[in-house]
Amino acid sequence: MQLTEKSSAAVKLWQPALVSLFLSIVFMPAHAGTMRRQGDFYGYWGWNNATYSDSDIHFHGEGHDFTLYDVKAKDRQNDVNVHQVFHSYLNPGRLTIPQYNWRFGYFIQDNWSISLGFDHMKYVMVEDQTVNASGEINRNGIVRDYSDGDTEVLSDDFLSYEHTDGFNMISLETEKYLPLLNWQNKMDFALFAGFGAGVLYPKSNVRLLGGERNDEWHVAGYSTSVKVGFEASLWKGFFFRFLGKYGYADMDDVLTSNHGDKASQKFYYDEYIGVFGLRF
Repeated sequence: MQLTEKSSAAVKLWQPALVSLFLSIVFMPAHAGTMRRQGDFYGYWGWNNATYSDSDIHFHGEGHDFTLYDVKAKDRQNDVNVHQVFHSYLNPGRLTIPQYNWRFGYFIQDNWSISLGFDHMKYVMVEDQTVNASGEINRNGIVRDYSDGDTEVLSDDFLSYEHTDGFNMISLETEKYLPLLNWQNKMDFALFAGFGAGVLYPKSNVRLLGGERNDEWHVAGYSTSVKVGFEASLWKGFFFRFLGKYGYADMDDVLTSNHGDKASQKFYYDEYIGVFGLRF
């Protein structure tokens, strides 16, 4: 995958700050008491925003073998107004409609946990963008034989490409906490850093070259990530947490039809997460 100049610059800015904060949290000695004790469990639920780097997407199968370069994508958020907050975000029957996160963890030592969780993001290719292309197509009346410098307009009748149900990551992660303030072991404030890896299990909504829309659940690849954030304990075990996660996705087996057509892509993503949880 070739990152664009803009994406590469963002990565260069992210990496030193992220590594510095990660190392300071992991290795700096704690000066406050902790409410995160060995043997404790925790769980949380919350929501996220996500951004994605441009990526090259290779499509291959019956009547086609081509690559689209530097394809832009975005996430898909529900409207955040009073009606939508109660209709989607806080409605028990619609909790899985927005982009959401859940995680369950266990403290193997004071201030050090391992966890299993699910990140539900949404990846939507930007429609009608013009990109460079290479390869060949001869399918459903669409014929292409791209030469160097050729471009393609990604209109709906050519390609609709989304991981909207969604761009799902099932991951194991570990976290190290740095307590900074503690009020009588009832309220506190702590920084944390961690890393993890997991499988990508999207339900990709794809309509390729005028064919039928395909949307099957499928293990499409893997992801690795690092994260930093802060956690505020509101009352004993109840807490609020905000974190940023920076990850790499390798999706080498995306289903694009129900008869064996595939796509592959690699990209970076940022995820910004706010959650409420409980330690017990």
